[in-house]
Amino acid sequence: MKYTKTLYKNSLVAKDLLVKPFIIYSDLVSNVKIIFKENKGKSGVYRWNNLITGASYVGSAVDLSRRFRYYFFLSLLIRKY
Repeated sequence: MKYTKTLYKNSLVAKDLLVKPFIIYSDLVSNVKIIFKENKGKSGVYRWNNLITGASYVGSAVDLSRRFRYYFFLSLLIRKY
């Protein structure tokens, strides 16, 4: 894993190309139903941004709607892990 992190940190993609998000959800709580509906059956890469700390997390999923359900429902996270 250490090699992977270094590889992406020094990647030309992050420094030299402008990457624009396809969809931005600014209020996750209010838009939760829309998020599930718009992403059902879709695969993709997503990024969570913590607006307080500035930290971000990048992930990917074959079914985005299913993955997002794990993040929104604590009971599913507890059952899985």
